[in-house]
Amino acid sequence: MKLIIACEDTGAIKVINAVHGTDTSKPSTDDAPQTPVTITTHASENNTRKNKILQLVQSKKSGNIIATRLNGSVEVYDISKILKEEQQLNKETKKNDDDNNNNNNNNNDDDKSLVDLLPLIHEHKDIIPELTEKEGESFISALIDDNDRLIVTTNKGSVFIWSSEDEITQDPIKFILPLNENESIESFQIHPGKDNINYVAYGGKETDLRIVKLPSDINGKPEIVFKAKNVSNSRLELRVPIHIKKILFDKSSTPENFKLYTFTLWGDMRIYESKLGRKPRSSILVLPKKAPIINSIWLGNEFVVCDNTGIVVKVNPESGSQISKFKGQIGTTQALNNFNNSILATTGSDRYIRAYDNQTRECIVKVFVGTQSNAILIIQDNESLNNDGKRGKKISISGKYENNNSIDSKTEQENEKEESSDEEELWNKLESNITQRRKRRKITLV
Repeated sequence: MKLIIACEDTGAIKVINAVHGTDTSKPSTDDAPQTPVTITTHASENNTRKNKILQLVQSKKSGNIIATRLNGSVEVYDISKILKEEQQLNKETKKNDDDNNNNNNNNNDDDKSLVDLLPLIHEHKDIIPELTEKEGESFISALIDDNDRLIVTTNKGSVFIWSSEDEITQDPIKFILPLNENESIESFQIHPGKDNINYVAYGGKETDLRIVKLPSDINGKPEIVFKAKNVSNSRLELRVPIHIKKILFDKSSTPENFKLYTFTLWGDMRIYESKLGRKPRSSILVLPKKAPIINSIWLGNEFVVCDNTGIVVKVNPESGSQISKFKGQIGTTQALNNFNNSILATTGSDRYIRAYDNQTRECIVKVFVGTQSNAILIIQDNESLNNDGKRGKKISISGKYENNNSIDSKTEQENEKEESSDEEELWNKLESNITQRRKRRKITLV
């Protein structure tokens, strides 16, 4: 598995290469040797925390990585060399391990060669002024629509559009989203479908949900087609605050009936359907104790929601109920990534990256990267699927091989039944032991 993360502390990019079953938090023993992990650092020159990466997105067409930075620049990195030279890198690392006397020289040579493996091929500087104040302008999203266009948005409502990542060096098409005075944006989302990519939704702190249609003409202005209303006042007749952290369109949404979800700082999920009115159809508390929602993404037909207390849960889109948990997180989980609806990758403040099997919720990769990260992408995983598209054997965290074909055939209900049957057997044994002891006691008393 190959993962790319953005280093929040240094502004660099790290590439992690690890096999399924890797867990660097556990010590290596003779019985369970630690699987090798390769971590390389790229784009570290002239980059610091002041111009750190804010978003990472992978092009659907070329596979290249697009990054937005705090200094107002947009960059494109070529990953073809990383994918092609995996075998060569493995040979080099083995040679370096064998030659202990020349470790320093070999490491320096490797660093020079590894930097070239993730070259910067396109860059557009100073799209927006460098962020120097809290109230300044910064990027909040970088998205690829279904027509392979790159759309970058700022908190002040500026939308920049490139037809492809190859044209990033050229000036983009720019639109300004309708905002009132003192309003800002924290979430931006594109409508799914190639015919509906001009419909976009946005919202933020005290900026309720709006959907606009971007004009096809460069000189046109975005037109508001839907403007949401806040929920009713509380039982104490107090106004409910608005703070949207994430917006997701439903897969069945159409311009005739927009259906989408917003996730708030107060742990709520609000469901909107434009045919049913401007107010949300329902507002559901999906996280306990109103924990602030940091991020949310689609994973198959469910949501994955994370907060700042280590909670990462799968949520039903209709009921808002928690389906299952991805355990092991500590602190704030800042970034989530969905790889082919089969693997969930997470990263955050605890300086670990984790990858989970979507079906079993097992942590298949856990690596300490030594830096806080706010963006993560899985760019390759050759162990997940066989040639026929089915899951094959892989290594679990415990180091044992297991066949996932049998795991996939079992549902969670069957597993729960097996656990309950084991518990019943245990209780039956305990009861039989108690009855035998009572009989013996009666015999001794007589």
